[in-house]
Amino acid sequence: MLSSRPLLFSLTMGLAVLGWEPGAQAQSSAETLRRIEAAIASAPLAEPAAEAKALRDFYRARQGQPAWNAATAQALLAEARALAAAQGLDPATYAVPNPPGDQDGDVLVSATLLRFGRDLAIGGVLPARNVGGFGAETRGEFDGARFLKALADGKPLAEQAEAISPHYVGYIRLRDGLEKARAMAAAGGWPTLPPGDKLVPGETDDRIPVLRRRLIASGDLGEGFAEGKTYDGPLVEAVKRFQTRHGLDPDGTVGGKTLAHLNVPADARARQIAANLERWRWMPRSFGRHHIAVNIAAQQMEVVDDGNIVMSMRVVVGDVKHPTPSMNTTVSSVVLNPAWRVPSSIANKEILPKLRKDPNYLATSNLQIVDLPEDSTGTAGDGIDWNAIGKKFPYRLRQPPGPDNALGQLKFNLTDSDDIYMHDTNNRKVFGRSYRALSHGCVRLERPVDLGELLLGSRWQGKLSENLAANKSTRTLMLERTTPVYMMYWTAWADESGNLHFRDDIYGHDRRLMTALDRAHAPAPRRTAGAS
Repeated sequence: MLSSRPLLFSLTMGLAVLGWEPGAQAQSSAETLRRIEAAIASAPLAEPAAEAKALRDFYRARQGQPAWNAATAQALLAEARALAAAQGLDPATYAVPNPPGDQDGDVLVSATLLRFGRDLAIGGVLPARNVGGFGAETRGEFDGARFLKALADGKPLAEQAEAISPHYVGYIRLRDGLEKARAMAAAGGWPTLPPGDKLVPGETDDRIPVLRRRLIASGDLGEGFAEGKTYDGPLVEAVKRFQTRHGLDPDGTVGGKTLAHLNVPADARARQIAANLERWRWMPRSFGRHHIAVNIAAQQMEVVDDGNIVMSMRVVVGDVKHPTPSMNTTVSSVVLNPAWRVPSSIANKEILPKLRKDPNYLATSNLQIVDLPEDSTGTAGDGIDWNAIGKKFPYRLRQPPGPDNALGQLKFNLTDSDDIYMHDTNNRKVFGRSYRALSHGCVRLERPVDLGELLLGSRWQGKLSENLAANKSTRTLMLERTTPVYMMYWTAWADESGNLHFRDDIYGHDRRLMTALDRAHAPAPRRTAGAS
C-alpha cells in the first residue's frame, strides 16, 4: 500500500495542474449542462415541451458532451433532407445553414434531426378530425432521445428512418407513387385539355390528340396510341381506366367531371399524395389481423380477416354538412330489426319545418312521438299546432322497425362513436351512384346481411336473412368477437399494381391538412434564451 501512495499523489497533482481540482469536474459538468439548457431554450423547436425534454434527456445521458463534429452534422442533415423528400416531407424544414461550431450549433443540429425523426414517425401535424385524423389525443409516441442516441452512436440514419416510418404496404406503395408523381411534375406535368362539348366515343375532335397525350402521361393509354383525332376503342378504354382510378362513373365519355379531374396538375396530385402519407403516420402501428376499414372519401368498406380482404362493399357516408368523422372504434354487437330514435338535430332542422308545411308528415313517415302512449292518436302529432312551436322540437321521435325504417333490418353498434353507427337502409338505389356522401354521418352498408353473417360467425352463415324474415322482433346479438373498426379519410392510394387512385376532398380535410403542413414545415424561428 505504501508503494502506491506516491503514484496516487502524483495523479492528484497532475489533475490539479490540468485544472481538475476536487469538485472542478462537477462544476464544469454543471456549467456545461447550464449552457446546453440555454441552447435548448433558444433552439427553433416546433413542439417546445416535448422536444426540449428529449434534448435534455439526450445531453444529460452524454454529460453534456457534444454529439456531432462538423462533417458528421452536415452529412446527417443532408441525408435527412434526401430521406424527407422521398417520404413526402419538406426537405427545407431540416436545413441548418452554417451551424455554429459550439454547443448552440450542436444542439441546433440535434433539434433538427429530432424534428425529422418525429415528423417521420408520428407526423408533423396533430391528427385532428378536421384534417382527417382520429383526434389530436390519438397521436402516437416517439422516443426522440433514443433516436438521437442511435445516430450519435454511429447507427445509419437510413436504417433508423426505416425503423420508425410506417410499415404498412399502403404507405410504401403510396410513397413509391409520390416518386412517380413528382417525376412527372418535374418533367412539366401533363397537357391541359381545353374545355368544350362532351367528348363521346366515335366522334372526331381537335382535342383528341391532347386527350391522348394526357392519358399517356398518366399511364392510362399506351404510347403506341398517340396519334389520331378520332375517339376510338383504345382511347375509350383508357378513359374508363382513368375514371375508375378517380371514382367516376366509367362511361367512357369526357364530360365536365372527367375534364376537371384530367386537368388537375401533376404537382397538385403530388401534394395530395404527401398529405395522405401524413395520415399514414398517424395510424396505430398495427390494425390487427381482423378489422374493418372504411375509406370515407372513397365511400368503400373492406373487411380483413387473418390479414386478407374477405369482403368489400360500397357504403354511404355523411354529406358535406354532416361529415362522417374519422375514428378508431370497435363493433361488438348487431341489432336486428332496430327502431330508429331520431336525433334532435334532425328533428329540429328537418322534421319540424316539414311538419309546418304538412301536419301529417309524422304519420306518412311512420314516425311516432315517444313522450305519448303508443296507442294515442297524438303520437302522430294530431292536434298539435306546429307553427306555434319555436325552433326546438319539443318531443322525442321514434321510427318503429319495418320496411320504412331508416336503419333497415340491421344496425351495428360502435363503441364511443359520437352516435355514429353502421346500418342497413331502406333506400338501396343510392349504392348505384358513384357519389355517395349522402347521410347524416352514419355509414349505410350495401351488404349488411353478408357483413352480419360474417361477424356473427359460422353458425349464422346463410341463416341471418331467413331469421330476419321469420322473426320481426328487435333483438341484440353479440358478435363472435369484438372487431376493430377504422374509419379513415384516404383521397390518394396505390393499388397492388402501383396504379394511383384519387378521390375528391369531399370534406375539405386535404385542403386544411396541406395548410397545416405548410405551417408545420416552415423553419421555426430561433427563440430567445429563457423563452417558453
